[in-house]
Amino acid sequence: MATELDALLAASPARSPHRCCFLLHVRPERLVDYVAAHQEVWAEMREALTEAGWRNYSLFLRAEDGMVVGYFEADDVDAAQEAISRAAISPRWEAAMSEYFAPGGGEKQVLPQYFHLA
Repeated sequence: MATELDALLAASPARSPHRCCFLLHVRPERLVDYVAAHQEVWAEMREALTEAGWRNYSLFLRAEDGMVVGYFEADDVDAAQEAISRAAISPRWEAAMSEYFAPGGGEKQVLPQYFHLA
C-alpha cells in the first residue's frame, strides 16, 4: 500500500516546486511561549527568510496537541530551504526554538501535495 501511495504522490500533476507544507510538533505546555516568540520574530531571521526566497510563509496551530502546520511559497522550494539552512542566523534561531518542540517534533515533516485548485 505505501509503495502504491508513494508512487501516486510522486506522479501527481498537482506537485509543485513552488509550494511547501510541513508539520512540526510543539510541547503542549510550551504553546503560549512558542506562539509569543512568533509575535516577535527577529528582524534578522525575517530578512534571512526573505533573502532565501521564502514568501507567503504562514504557521497554523492545532492547540489541542501542539501540531503546527507551516506553509510557504518560493520560486524553488528546495533551493529556498537549502538557502535558509545556510543562513548565519539559522543555527541561533533553531537553538532558541528547540526548547519548545516535543521530542522529534522540531524535525520538519514535509507533506506531499496531491491536489491544487487554482
